[in-house]
Amino acid sequence: MKTAFSLLMVLVMAIAATSAYATSPDPEKQASALVAQAKERYQAGDFEPAAQLYMQAYGEVQRPAPVFNAARAYEQAGLWSEAKPLFELYLQIDRGNDADSVAGRADAQQHLEAVNAKIAAEAAKKNAPPPAQVVLPTPPPAAVVPPAVKPSPVIQDPPAVEPPAQVADLNATTPQEREWTGLKTAAVVTMSAGAALIITSVVVAIVAHSDLADLDARLATDQVANNQGLILHGSVTQQEMDSGIARYNTRQVTAGVLGGVGAAAVVVGGILWWQDGARAAHNVALSTGVVPQQGGAVWTLAGHF
Repeated sequence: MKTAFSLLMVLVMAIAATSAYATSPDPEKQASALVAQAKERYQAGDFEPAAQLYMQAYGEVQRPAPVFNAARAYEQAGLWSEAKPLFELYLQIDRGNDADSVAGRADAQQHLEAVNAKIAAEAAKKNAPPPAQVVLPTPPPAAVVPPAVKPSPVIQDPPAVEPPAQVADLNATTPQEREWTGLKTAAVVTMSAGAALIITSVVVAIVAHSDLADLDARLATDQVANNQGLILHGSVTQQEMDSGIARYNTRQVTAGVLGGVGAAAVVVGGILWWQDGARAAHNVALSTGVVPQQGGAVWTLAGHF
């Protein structure tokens, strides 16, 4: 019985071992799958998870390549302390003499030196003493200088002023300061009208002489002698000559009247202007007037001095 039981147990254990060996995963396939996942995470920028997957692949199959890739992933992530031992491990396990192994060890050595420099720089930065704070001295308060007091000016008595010998009357009105009066206005209007009449009389006289000169010129160029020795005019009739002479006489009279009235108006305006100034200066006054008479009127000029 004991022998049969022992054989049965050996058979069961053999079957169990065979079953377990048949169901265990292949390390090569597992390592290849982990490397593929690590490459995807590395290309996506997830460097730390990629480094962990590379080391899991190295745990399945101990090859140097996953160790180097894991060290590079940690270096890309800025984890210098994690990358350093992996570069050192790669240099220990990669002992091949082929060209790829030799180039890989040289590349790993350069990365290891760069990682050591980074670690040394961080350590120096951590151990560096904090920068000393420079405390600027407080300047002393400025002295308060009181404002300068200006001395009061000495007030002296003003010098005595002699009064003028003659004091002008401030209320006196000079001729330049007097207002324009109505008498001045009348004087200006009268003299202006007189000047206009004189100019008109001159124009009328010039026109009269011009017409008479034209008539004389026609008579001088239009003379015809008859058989009795008389001078006749062919185109100028007696009526035209009489009319021209009458028109000349009328214009001459008109010019004389206008000139006389204009001259009188200028004289009257001058008297009015003189009267205004004389009244203000010497209390001299003149007055004009018209006295009606039977069948006419008499113009009068009166005054007192």
